[in-house]
Amino acid sequence: MSADVPSLVGTWSGQRDRIAKVEGRRGGLATLVITEQQGNTFVGHLKRSNPTGDEDEPLWGAFTPGGQLIMGSDEEGTYIFRLIDENTLDYCYSESGPSARSVCARLARQR
Repeated sequence: MSADVPSLVGTWSGQRDRIAKVEGRRGGLATLVITEQQGNTFVGHLKRSNPTGDEDEPLWGAFTPGGQLIMGSDEEGTYIFRLIDENTLDYCYSESGPSARSVCARLARQR
């Protein structure tokens, strides 16, 4: 990939903090796996640990040249990402509606 296109492919993990209208506050491990990247678009999935069991949801994303603005979505909500350095990725996620929630985490690329 060129210097203008950062590589996001890989496994990124870290602790997340969440607040939800119905379930309240919760933390846990988040693991983002980017399985494919073509140019400024990517595909992957996010695994989350929860007291009721782990969840794993697909997501799709895109970013501006240089990766200054990175967005993603799944079937229920929207992600905002910020690449801190080549091995650190921040993300926040939001869902609206009856089960509104917001989540943020700092993820480290696993080697």
